[in-house]
Amino acid sequence: MPRIWWTFLALLALPTSCHVVEAGSSQLRTWKTRGVHKLLPEEASALKASSLVQQAPLEETTHESWLSRLGNSFFMALCGLILIPFALALMWLNELRNARQESILQLGTAEVQHISSKSVDPDLNGQLVLLNDTDAKGQSDLSDSRFPMVTLKGLRLRSTVEVYQWEEKKSEKKSKDNLGGGETTVTQYSYSKRWSKFQIDSAHFKQSGHRNNICIPGLKAGEQSLANETVRYGESYSMPTELVSQLSQWMDAFELIKGPVKFDSYTFEKSSGQWFYHPMRNAPEVGDVRVCFEYVPEGPVSIMALQCGDKTRGSSAASFMPYRLVNRGWCGTLAGEPLKEALLAQGQKTSTELYEEDACRTGPFFYLCCCCNLITMIFARASPPQIFTAWHGHLSREQCLHELNVMGMVLKWGLRIVSWLLLYAAVYMLFEPLILALALALS
Repeated sequence: MPRIWWTFLALLALPTSCHVVEAGSSQLRTWKTRGVHKLLPEEASALKASSLVQQAPLEETTHESWLSRLGNSFFMALCGLILIPFALALMWLNELRNARQESILQLGTAEVQHISSKSVDPDLNGQLVLLNDTDAKGQSDLSDSRFPMVTLKGLRLRSTVEVYQWEEKKSEKKSKDNLGGGETTVTQYSYSKRWSKFQIDSAHFKQSGHRNNICIPGLKAGEQSLANETVRYGESYSMPTELVSQLSQWMDAFELIKGPVKFDSYTFEKSSGQWFYHPMRNAPEVGDVRVCFEYVPEGPVSIMALQCGDKTRGSSAASFMPYRLVNRGWCGTLAGEPLKEALLAQGQKTSTELYEEDACRTGPFFYLCCCCNLITMIFARASPPQIFTAWHGHLSREQCLHELNVMGMVLKWGLRIVSWLLLYAAVYMLFEPLILALALALS
């Protein structure tokens, strides 16, 4: 047989392999035969369709040796050693906070007075009161800081700006090596477009070609809300902003906004739903922006808090502050006017002053108790033990006390579960080197 036929047969017998080559935003398959690449006919059109909305997933394979895994396990053990004191401090301080809150609820149940909002009794300043007979009404209009032409009557106003952006999703699949104790990780990156109220940074995307921007300079994605600072409860009582901020029955304000919505020189157009778009398109593109507005309307409200004087309106008006624990002496000897003065003084304290009361600052214990001090500061700012609550609707005394008990129970058990999970994770991290050593010995 001529040599040329032997060469032809050998060429046909060569193995072929398929691999993936990226081209813009499409994936092209090429068949490799002895270093020669030939583009398949159906792939020629894929090259032209490089502007697909969603790109095929990108895979990345990494390998970690047993020595690197061991080093990471010791780092995890160090983190677990640090996390254990935080978990124990959270357990202890949660129980302490719950005990104080239950004491406040017991005292409040016995001392609360149900009064009318039609007139103010100055003798009740320093007394825990319940009012549930009228509506909360704002005395001034609400205006959005980003869109000042949007003004509404109500108790609260919220605007949400969303941007159409690329989003990267990552999924990992790990497998142990049969020999050597190493670990192989296959990471898959996929990309899709969606509306998001968070600014997604595309600079850290694994795959290029997905750049996020916003078509309106100076406008940032996200939520902004404000509470009306001049809310009256009846004719005689003023509601502080902290109470107004607790009312959260949001309603869509789309139909209440009559004029155009603008940001600088950019105009948003109304759609059929609750959103205003810029620019208005049939299909959104990366960088497009939309905004919606919500508000909490005026209406019936119930309040349980400590009555105090209103410095801006004089003795004919009153306001509210938190009802907190005070030292009542042995066998509750502190009563009457001295007790009211103590409750008013405690209710005026800021979160920083509450933290200073409970923080450990005795010599070297300040450094040893940094975990407790950190959690104490968080509790003082986010959820101090007190009665200072507003609800929608006209609730009875029993309903208000039931709501307070339910809120306390949810917070207590929620923090208990979180502290237990933190402690479990910390102990597991602490023994990570031993677990890895056993796994390597058995593999």
